[in-house]
Order: sequence, then structure tokens, then C-alpha cells
Amino acid sequence: MAENTPRIVVGYDGSHDADAALVWAARSAAGREQPLHVVIVASAMDPVIGHYRESDDETAERLRTGALDRLKDLDVVHGTVEVRHGPAVPQLVQAAEGAEMLVVGSRGHGLAAGSLAGSVSQHAARHAPCPVVAVRPCRSPHAHRIVVGVDGSPESEKALRFAGTRALSTGETVVAVYGHHPFSARLLSLEGSGSEDDLRRIGDADRFLAELVAGFSEEFPDVEIARESIQVRPAQLLVDCSLAATLVVVGSRGRDAFTELLLGSVSQHVLHHAECPVAVVR
Repeated sequence: MAENTPRIVVGYDGSHDADAALVWAARSAAGREQPLHVVIVASAMDPVIGHYRESDDETAERLRTGALDRLKDLDVVHGTVEVRHGPAVPQLVQAAEGAEMLVVGSRGHGLAAGSLAGSVSQHAARHAPCPVVAVRPCRSPHAHRIVVGVDGSPESEKALRFAGTRALSTGETVVAVYGHHPFSARLLSLEGSGSEDDLRRIGDADRFLAELVAGFSEEFPDVEIARESIQVRPAQLLVDCSLAATLVVVGSRGRDAFTELLLGSVSQHVLHHAECPVAVVR
């Protein structure tokens, strides 16, 4: 392991989903011999008694021992476990400083009153200083592709690079998808639009996507890339694509702020509804 190899941080609360996150992170770290840092967040200080509950400390110690055992089971060579006290999201965000990614389960039940529940993955994706991966089971066990949403924003460029870097170690195909709205122009026109205009917009979208990924093969010559430009809203398109993917990668913010206001955050929608792990890249 190189001294400057960035670590992968995993939030762990002993739940089934947190264990799935630990397994996913261990597999991701194995190929590059990355250090794996497991963080257990105990509950915040009890406002009545004025200190941490002794029972929580005992639970945290059991989880710490259990996490160390799981690291051995998973043959993790460079693994550490840390117990932190306080609100879950700030503690995980702080622990993720300088990390390559923060990995959490999609849901949890653990020690800090649901500390790694879905809301944590949502909030961590907004505030973490690194990519956040929310792990959930893949709907398709035989999938062999990483889907990444692109829209021309700096964040989607980072998402595409994240997908390419991961594909280098997994051997998977990267599928760059661009969702566009077939009726958006018509909403702004009293006259509507004919089939020729529809075909023109489809062609423009295809060319736009080709331009977005033009440099990918030069940067990642050993990674196969496919392109899909489809007339579906971006958030729903990514959820649909997740049915046959091992990972969906999205940027933390999109290019079209007005669309974000109308539709809500694409990344947050995908975190809620995807049928495979989701990486949110900032």
C-alpha cells in the first residue's frame, strides 16, 4: 500500500445495510490495497444526565469488536475501527476529510436512534468533502455496467471521471446517460412543435452527449463506454437505468438550476429510489 493512498471511510451501526456497506467498501479497497476506516457513531450526549449513556458505550464497544471481526472475515489487511460520539452526519463528514469516498448503508437501525438511516445518506451526500456511496442490493445480480448521469455541469464531469476510475479496477462498462425533456420547449411555445423539431432536438441531444464524453476514451483508454440519450427526465432515467446496473453515479448538483427547483434534486431522488448502490460526487 502506498503511503499516500486515500482511505475509504465506512459508517457502521451493526445493521444489515451497514454490513452490506462494509462488504462493498472492502471489495472496492481490495483491488488497490486501500486502507479502510470504519466509523461507529455513538449517540449524542444525553441532555438530562449530562453525559453519554453507559449503555451506549457498551453497545459501541460491541460494535467495534464486531467490526474488527468482520474486517478479518473480509480479509481486509489495512483496516481500522473508530468510535465517535455526537450527531451522526457531522461525525461522518468530519471522519471523511481527505478520504476517497464515504460509504454508508441505505438504511440503518443502530445505536444512535437510526444513526445510519436513509436521512444520513441524504445529508452526508450534501455535506461530505468526498464522494458518498449509499449501498443497497442490486436488482440485477448479473449486471456489469456503471451508469453515470451527465449534463455538462462540472459535477457531472467529476461523476464521469469517478465512474471511469472505478471501471478501471472492476472491468465494467461505463454507460453515460443524458436525460432530456421532450416537451420542455413546447411548454414555452403557444404553437407547439412538429415532428421535425422533435427529431432535431433528439439529434441535438445525441450530439451534446457525444461532446460531453469526447475526452473519456483518451483519459480511460482501457474502459469501454456507451452512450444513451433518452427523452426521459434525468432523475427517472437514472432510476430506470439502475435496474440493470451495479452502480449509479451522479453529481451533487446539476447544470440547470431552474430545473432543479422544479423537479427537486436529481441526486436526492436517485438516492431515494435507485435499485443499486448510488455514488454522489461533488
